[in-house]
Amino acid sequence: MFSPNSKRPKLPPVQLPEDKKNKSPMDKATKRRLWITVGVSFLLLFVWFGAHSLGEIRREPMISYIVMGVYFVAFAAILITYLAYNRGFVNKNVTEDMLPDTWSPEKKRDFVEGNRRRAEKSRWMVMLIIPFAVVFMVDALYLFLWDGLLSGMLK
Repeated sequence: MFSPNSKRPKLPPVQLPEDKKNKSPMDKATKRRLWITVGVSFLLLFVWFGAHSLGEIRREPMISYIVMGVYFVAFAAILITYLAYNRGFVNKNVTEDMLPDTWSPEKKRDFVEGNRRRAEKSRWMVMLIIPFAVVFMVDALYLFLWDGLLSGMLK
């Protein structure tokens, strides 16, 4: 039973690792990518729900079907391209000492550097993948939570 006057021993304060204590703030490029991702998310949400609203107003659901199809195809294409370009991230944390001994040091270095370059070059695709995923998650929340549960409870 919980008692405020219990004689439990006090636990020592939690010590954070050094890398967690001195965490540097985001650099300008990371902030810029974050704001671009947020902006693209809002733009895609605006188009998504705007198409659904316009389809309801005009009583033509074909508008929202077209936007939905374009979003699904674009999301699938970008996601598949990203995964294929980065080779499924199979070699993501490979170091030179993990590679076969029969390879020359230059070949090992080129292999590891190539993985890093591919990750850097494909970073822009993540700025499109995340907004599409946000749109689908927000729409699912709207359909299942707001439209399904809350609207019935609020009537």
